[in-house]
Amino acid sequence: MDKILEALKKLLPESDTKEVAEAVEQMLDSAKAELEAEYNQKLEEAYTELSNELSTAEKTAEEGYSEAYAIINDLRNRLELQGEEMKAALEEGYEEAYEMLKAEKDKNQKLEVEMYEEYDKKLASMKEYIVDKVDEFLQVKGQEIYENAKREILNDPRIAEHKVTLDKIVDLTANYLSDDEFAAVSSSKLEETNKALEEVKGQIRILEARNIRLSTENTKLNEAVRQSKELVTESKKEVSRVKKNTVVNEQKERTEKAEKVTGRDDTVVVEHTASESPEMEQLLILSGVKKTQ
Repeated sequence: MDKILEALKKLLPESDTKEVAEAVEQMLDSAKAELEAEYNQKLEEAYTELSNELSTAEKTAEEGYSEAYAIINDLRNRLELQGEEMKAALEEGYEEAYEMLKAEKDKNQKLEVEMYEEYDKKLASMKEYIVDKVDEFLQVKGQEIYENAKREILNDPRIAEHKVTLDKIVDLTANYLSDDEFAAVSSSKLEETNKALEEVKGQIRILEARNIRLSTENTKLNEAVRQSKELVTESKKEVSRVKKNTVVNEQKERTEKAEKVTGRDDTVVVEHTASESPEMEQLLILSGVKKTQ
């Protein structure tokens, strides 16, 4: 404003300068007032527009929050429903798998019992076959075995010693008896001795046959036990193979079914005891193998 007045003073006379200055000042004040009014108007318009936009944004945000909350609740409800359905499906699958495993276990137990019964039958038939063969062998070789046993007993030095002792006893008793008495006693004693010898021979024959039969039967039974153990081992291997195959099939079909094979191992023990008969004990005493108590 001062610069404008200086410029007017240079251009206009001093008397007109004051009027012109006042007019210019009024014009400037009017322009300033118009600018301020326009500025205030535009400022109010901008404030109003900003307020409207802010209200619209707040409303949009509230609507978005409401929609997001509704979506979240819907998803939460769906997840809970899916969880319950999945839990029910799992429980149903567990029950079905348990029933299948139970049925498979019962099946395996039944199969195990059947295998054991079949093994027991085979073992009994093997025993009968062995006994029949031993009887046939004794019928064919019994007399030969008896002769060999008799020869061994007669060739035993202890039997010879017994004979020498008996001869000495006979010589000593002969000095106390007359010839007739000695002959009578000798004949009666000889008869008794012969009868006793015949009885002993019969018992020896029976006992030898029994002894040989029991020994042979014991040997055969030991062989049968060995074969039975081999059969049990083979059965165990077969059961293990079946279990492996079942596990492989179970792994292949796990997506559809659940299977499992169990079983337990069985041990069959065959015992055979043979008690010594009184005839056998007498034979052992006579042969000197066993001493009298």
